[in-house]
Amino acid sequence: MIKEIFTGNLLTKFMALVMAIALWLYAINRHTEDLQEVVRLSVSVPSGITVLEQGAEDIIVRLRGPQNEIENAKNLIKDQKIEAKYLIRESPEGIEDQIKQTISIAREHLNLPDSVKLISVYPEKVNVLLGKLQKKKLKVNLQKKGEPAVGYAITNEFIFPAEVEIEGPLNTLKEVVSINTVPVDIGGITVEQNRTFPWRIAIDQKVIVKQGDKNITVPVSCDQEVRMWLQVVEKQETMVVEKLKIKILMPDDYPYIIKLRDEYVNIKIKGSKLLLEKLNTEDVVPYIDVALLKPPGPYKQPIKCHLNKNFEIVDKLPDVHLDIRERENPFEGGKL
Repeated sequence: MIKEIFTGNLLTKFMALVMAIALWLYAINRHTEDLQEVVRLSVSVPSGITVLEQGAEDIIVRLRGPQNEIENAKNLIKDQKIEAKYLIRESPEGIEDQIKQTISIAREHLNLPDSVKLISVYPEKVNVLLGKLQKKKLKVNLQKKGEPAVGYAITNEFIFPAEVEIEGPLNTLKEVVSINTVPVDIGGITVEQNRTFPWRIAIDQKVIVKQGDKNITVPVSCDQEVRMWLQVVEKQETMVVEKLKIKILMPDDYPYIIKLRDEYVNIKIKGSKLLLEKLNTEDVVPYIDVALLKPPGPYKQPIKCHLNKNFEIVDKLPDVHLDIRERENPFEGGKL
């Protein structure tokens, strides 16, 4: 008896299940919803024309459809898979310089699912300013970011070719004379990079145009690259070494006494910043040589200096006044 309840009339029961599922699907599709979202508006133009201004970059659409289709459309818009695309068919020959147009956005410009209805678009009409393109050669400016490593500096930069051909709006390019490269990162650069040049650098795909008191960014196209060289050197600085005792060079057993009016001197030195920071002042030796003098008598002698070849003396060293006289005690000896 129980077996007959579960196994009897199988066809009838199967048909009832199919009808229940169909009614469920029908109920879902009958339940409609509205959706209001913002979508991107993309305006395409033929070769030889560019969009200078576009009244709206986005539009607001109101949609209606079955609940499941509306949810699907919402996800597609979120993933930017639904957008408005408008193709302008204006010929470049029909534009002398610039021309304004008003485009109307309709369902045919939106890639909506067939089951979703477009209720409204805002704005429905969008103004666009079209410009004729021209080719022009512009000087290349190297655009850098970052700073060389501590103790290093860039003294020269070279770019080849110095000019590139770009394509951009005819009216805009009349006053433009140069274009930048993409930013080149020179952060932490040292003289080691001198051996890795040239670098290949792309051209930035825009120019900056001054209109009144504003700077306007105008898109351009350039398919060229340039090669770049930089001359990186160790940064040079100066340092004053103060109160260095002047050394006297004289023959052994020199029979005279030497007195200096000034026994100390300040010396200004130039060299690599990194080496100056490590300089030992004991390696800077100012001196005078009295071997060729004929004492006794007062003399004025130029100061000379023993210095590492990586450094140089900035200012001329002063003369020193000295007095050479015979020793009062003939047994007095030694060097001062």
